[in-house]
Amino acid sequence: LLTWAGAHQEWWALPASWMEILFFVLFITLVIFYNLHKLKSRQPEAFTQFYLFSIVLKMTGGLALIFFIVWDNPSAAAGNVTFFIASYLALTFVEVFFLLRRSVR
Repeated sequence: LLTWAGAHQEWWALPASWMEILFFVLFITLVIFYNLHKLKSRQPEAFTQFYLFSIVLKMTGGLALIFFIVWDNPSAAAGNVTFFIASYLALTFVEVFFLLRRSVR
């Protein structure tokens, strides 16, 4: 949201592959959150192992995505990588917040 607002106000330009990056990070985060939420109620003892495995999957998938995006357009690498890291961190914090919020109840 902050990236879009900054680009809309013309403070900076969106990176070349911002839609692909945002779709990938949002999709993978939603799939992992859904599975973690189901697993937490069915098998709470396996939650930690699956959460750590999901981090590895997200990082490996993100590395592959960024590799191909940078390989396709090396001149826009800095913007794409920065956007990926920012969206990855933001959505991971949101995921952890909602997982913790549900576990406290």
